[in-house]
Amino acid sequence: MNHLIGNIKNVPGVIGVAFFKDDGTLSAYDFPDAYDKKLLNQVGLKFQPIKEILPEDEGDIVYLCWEFEDLQGFYYPVEGGWVNIISSFDLPMPVLSLTMTAVANKLPGLLDGSANTDEPPAKSGETVPLDRIHQLEKIFSLYLGPATPVLFKRIAQQLGFALDQVPPDKLKNILDTMMAKVPESKKAEAEEQLKPHYSEKR
Repeated sequence: MNHLIGNIKNVPGVIGVAFFKDDGTLSAYDFPDAYDKKLLNQVGLKFQPIKEILPEDEGDIVYLCWEFEDLQGFYYPVEGGWVNIISSFDLPMPVLSLTMTAVANKLPGLLDGSANTDEPPAKSGETVPLDRIHQLEKIFSLYLGPATPVLFKRIAQQLGFALDQVPPDKLKNILDTMMAKVPESKKAEAEEQLKPHYSEKR
């Protein structure tokens, strides 16, 4: 869970994150010291009835937002529980939405105990070198134009990673998603250009 909390905390403007189970039990958190565990447990009990009345649509994350004096708060329901976030007002919502999509795919298994270990943080040498990512962006830009770097960044964030933290075993997911965006008339050519990168381990 710490890995998922770290992904959310990496979004500019996010100040605190807490994960709760369906019954309102606090599961994990990273909040400023002023928000101690006892207070967050009370938050869980207060928010629990909301989970009962909000619809859950797997295709889209329904969330609630509150504005305070200089902060805003978010409530994101997921299967098996929900996430509370506090942030400043300069929060980039597109980045948060992409990040929460990735979190919503991974968090339920952790909340219900079916996955009880965090993905270990990538060790040195266990990420795809950034220069290789840039090389791939150049290849795809031939077929997708100047928006290619933005697409790469968004797809990586959907998987829960920054571009400089992509594990080698996740690179194929990114390449497949990018390839799906290439026009059919150019796919064969693009696939030929990318063959070395599909076969390469690193």
